[in-house]
Amino acid sequence: MTWRKGVIMMNEEQTFTISEFGRRARITVRTLRFYEELGLLVPTKQNHSGHRLYGMEELARLQQIQSLKFLGYSLQDIKSILTDETISEIEESLPLQHKLLVEKRDELNRAIEAVERVQSLIEEEKPITPTVLTSLLYQIEHEDDQKEWIKENFSDDVADRYLSLSKEQRNQMDTEMLDVLASIKKLIKDGIAPQSQEAFDVLIKLTDVATKHVEDKEELALQLEQIEDLTESDMIDFQFPSFWTKEEEAYLMEIGKAMEAMYREKGGEV
Repeated sequence: MTWRKGVIMMNEEQTFTISEFGRRARITVRTLRFYEELGLLVPTKQNHSGHRLYGMEELARLQQIQSLKFLGYSLQDIKSILTDETISEIEESLPLQHKLLVEKRDELNRAIEAVERVQSLIEEEKPITPTVLTSLLYQIEHEDDQKEWIKENFSDDVADRYLSLSKEQRNQMDTEMLDVLASIKKLIKDGIAPQSQEAFDVLIKLTDVATKHVEDKEELALQLEQIEDLTESDMIDFQFPSFWTKEEEAYLMEIGKAMEAMYREKGGEV
């Protein structure tokens, strides 16, 4: 038996202390100890001090674990798979594993799209606040859920028009909405009254952006009112997180009330 630092030569088979094995295998000592606790990778040899020693058998086992992790299997699944002398368990589970990996890939693609979208808006110097950022990210992450919600709550015509929008058109709507947001922030900062024409113009712009792809805007407004009557407002917020802060929402509400009052005073004339 001969010694080298961190390595013991025994019957021409190299064995390693846990730290040396971890360094060579590029895995942390903490992970190796965790695998041992799970009964997933338990070295059978020991040195004279009682410390576990790792050899080629443990290396082969570690490579098996890492290969199955690469396919997305959990450690408990891997432990079960490695106790089977055949590949029957893998064969049975591969269709589900494939489905899970595809879903993970789609999720990563959405995350990449979100990063690229936010980077683009930042480069355009749009007013990206934490509220705006989380709203954009939520919309991208839950796009499929929101499409289903739209189908369930709007007429076929309105739903079809929205769902047929290209990614470029939706991105353009976001950009225009952020421009309106910048205007709202400036009005509030400058102390502009909600009853002013300047405030009215911004709300009109906001309405135009929100409804630009809908032909029958009155029908859309009616459907929105019906949804508000039938659905708790916080449930709507769950589906569509707002770009606006509470202060901005309150300011927009005041503008809307002021425009309504002016409309009534003029006898319904615009």
